[in-house]
Amino acid sequence: MKDLLAWFGLKHFPFDKNIKTQDVFHTDSLKECSARLEYIKRRGGILLLTGDPGVGKTLALRRYVDSLNENLFKPFYTPLSTLSRADLLYHINRLLGLTPRLSKSAIYTQIQRAFLECKETSGKTILLIIDEAHLLQTGPLEELRLLTNFKMDSYDPFILILSGQSDLRRIMEFAVMEPFNQRIAIRYHMPPLSPEETRHYVAHHMNLAGAKEPILDEQALQAVHELSFGIPRKIGAITEQALTYAMFDQKRTVTPEMVLRVKNLQG
Repeated sequence: MKDLLAWFGLKHFPFDKNIKTQDVFHTDSLKECSARLEYIKRRGGILLLTGDPGVGKTLALRRYVDSLNENLFKPFYTPLSTLSRADLLYHINRLLGLTPRLSKSAIYTQIQRAFLECKETSGKTILLIIDEAHLLQTGPLEELRLLTNFKMDSYDPFILILSGQSDLRRIMEFAVMEPFNQRIAIRYHMPPLSPEETRHYVAHHMNLAGAKEPILDEQALQAVHELSFGIPRKIGAITEQALTYAMFDQKRTVTPEMVLRVKNLQG
């Protein structure tokens, strides 16, 4: 099998998910998301981040965590997924490295005390990031709301970021979630990339990988955008498959026809 990297003169695969956060392409949506994350960092409270799968939510959060001053913030990340209401507090208790407790009330008190002590004794704000939050039911979400109740609802000693797919917005529309909704300080829904951003996104990643000149022509880039709907993860996957077709066709440039072959492969 031919070597894709050697054929195009690349140093590494252009859409490696382990990209360094400083090398991330700054789309408009990433800038908007970063601005809101900076705001919640100063204000405290709850931030709700939503978007379609692959749009860049987790990457935005990783970039945000990397930028935090470790002397002022103590981040914890977890994909809570399908945890039940009963398991949620036990999971957060373990995540924070706290002593196991048998009763729910003891765990609840211990977690809140940890938030307060970290803030008031160490001068650090705990940042709790819950990914895949759209998979949580209303019960676990209510437990999270109760955790944010400090000093008769007048103090925010920690930051809670809920990140999930678009379904999370629908869950928040339930009448039972109104108390939680009232506590959300800021919310942001990450949109997909525009056609122009898709072109710049592909060019940025190809340049990072060592491409000396454009490999996809303008029509191919338009086809990538249409097939991916502007979702960065899909853009990367489609582009790399199209590069493979170009290599097997002994071509140094990706054409719309090669992108169309990716579409046909996907059904």
